[in-house]
Amino acid sequence: MIRQLRRPSLVLLILSLPGLVRLATWTSPAPQPVDLAAAAKGHELFEHVWTPNDPLAGAGDGLGPVFNASSCLACHRQGGVGGSGSRENNVTAFTVLAQGSQPARQGVVHARATNNIFQEALSHVHPNLPALIPVVVSNGQPPGSSMPGCNLQTFVFPRGVHVSQRKTPALFGAKLIDDLPDRVIIAQERSQRLKWGMAPRVRRGAAGRPRLPHERWAHWSLRLEGADRYSGRLRSGGVCNELGLGNPGQAQPRSMAQPLYEAPGLDLTAEQCRQLTSFIEALPRPVEKLPDDINAQVLAVAGKQIFAKIGCADCHTPSIGSIEGLYSDLLLHRMGVELQGGGNYNDQPRPVPDDVDPDSLTHPSEWRTPPLWGVAQSAPYLHDGRALTLHDAILQHGGQGASAAHRFSGAQAGEQLQLVTFLQTLQAP
Repeated sequence: MIRQLRRPSLVLLILSLPGLVRLATWTSPAPQPVDLAAAAKGHELFEHVWTPNDPLAGAGDGLGPVFNASSCLACHRQGGVGGSGSRENNVTAFTVLAQGSQPARQGVVHARATNNIFQEALSHVHPNLPALIPVVVSNGQPPGSSMPGCNLQTFVFPRGVHVSQRKTPALFGAKLIDDLPDRVIIAQERSQRLKWGMAPRVRRGAAGRPRLPHERWAHWSLRLEGADRYSGRLRSGGVCNELGLGNPGQAQPRSMAQPLYEAPGLDLTAEQCRQLTSFIEALPRPVEKLPDDINAQVLAVAGKQIFAKIGCADCHTPSIGSIEGLYSDLLLHRMGVELQGGGNYNDQPRPVPDDVDPDSLTHPSEWRTPPLWGVAQSAPYLHDGRALTLHDAILQHGGQGASAAHRFSGAQAGEQLQLVTFLQTLQAP
């Protein structure tokens, strides 16, 4: 029997009709083919191990002076070139809210430096933090009480200071996500609002949002960090900050230990950034592949049904627009206080108390639903790699993902095994 729509849902549907008509008739630029010659050169740049004063760095100083890795491949390697990274490749990000005459700021504490005088430490973020070089995340401890995953010691964060880590995401299928029209993601958001029968300013259930009113589109970023599409980040040179490479789109990161240091010139040209972009665009998409063993096949097929039954598919939507097997709605969702994070290279942080209007500011626990395609080769999991297994990752979902995690926790062990077996069919290319 079809359940009647609740009155708020019906009103919202009526109010949404003009927008839905606009979405249906909204045209987008046609996707451009990949420049394979540029992609081949970009592949070489992607695997190139950079050094100080590198011959490929043009007028720049090459690697550094602060950096997190010496090549793109050093981090993006799980499941093949362009994949995700393990926990030792995590990036440590920070946010410091404005206090008195001190302005708000945020950024990255780089794990390495070409010279000890440039080496950054947590004490550069705030003088009350210890002089520790960023450490690899382990089991993930509650934000605000200690450095997540600090293996050396625990300590209390100063008020208004947050430090968290980011795991390297996989880049497979990036062009398909880049080419997805904005209207598809907007329609996804409106569909969720209709499903959950809620007004735009209320964030109950699993309904997410695509962006903030004042932000650009961010198909790829985990948060809303000034990034639009991933290829746009490459063309602007933003991701090259991990290597300390300055380029026309963005200067190399300044060491917090030596902020007055000036590079002699740019390390990468606009053409080199275009070549890197072309290589990323040429990466194949992940695939959904059943195991060879017949018993495992039965488990996986049953697990896919459980995935939808307990609510995982509410956010990890199997297909969106023309992309099949993505397993993401590409929307932002609040994931609970345990999964808060902060810090990035670009934007200024904003004060965000938990009761703030969720449509006006980015909340620290708000993350874009990561695509699950290729998840079988991307352990560990969650934004900082705190979950060692897929089983743990599901259980640690909070906020808008808590209900699905609760249903998974209450499922029989056999059903949990079936769901995890299904996720293991989502293979990197």
